[in-house]
Amino acid sequence: MLPLSAKRFIVALCRNCGEPRVIRMPARSFMCFKCGLRNNVSKSKLIGMTDDIDEAAHLARKFKLGIF
Repeated sequence: MLPLSAKRFIVALCRNCGEPRVIRMPARSFMCFKCGLRNNVSKSKLIGMTDDIDEAAHLARKFKLGIF
């Protein structure tokens, strides 16, 4: 797997509610739009990495629909 710095976008899950979120790197944290919790990227579960914003959004949608 490539290091986080090699990809422009990651899809991470909120540690509180599990909502997927597309994050532009090199972010250290992100705010969950669903529950409002500030998450640390290094402690969050990552479900995908890509250089394409559309692909990252597609991964997040697939995860929300339970297709992932």
